[in-house]
Amino acid sequence: MRIDSTDGTLRLLATALRQASEHLVKTLTLVHIEVDGNIRALMGLLALLATCVLLLLAALFLFLGAIVKALAALIGSEAWAALIVAAPFVLAAAVLMHLAVRRMRPIAR
Repeated sequence: MRIDSTDGTLRLLATALRQASEHLVKTLTLVHIEVDGNIRALMGLLALLATCVLLLLAALFLFLGAIVKALAALIGSEAWAALIVAAPFVLAAAVLMHLAVRRMRPIAR
């Protein structure tokens, strides 16, 4: 009787190990499918975001060009109009550069 009991236990253990390995394979397959789907969705969203940024930049340049042309029509000089339109951007760049240099100074010491 003892031999049959040990044999049955070994069969149960072997069956449990086989089923556990099948379950692990199915779980890993599901994880692979989910990760692939998430990566594809993320890449699609990043492509959409990049397209939006590109279109916004193009619209900004067109808008600034229109402002320069309109201002040039008012004051009679396109060069002065371009300088007037560019001045706030130059000021913003200078402020950002000053802030960046000020933050980097403690790092350089």
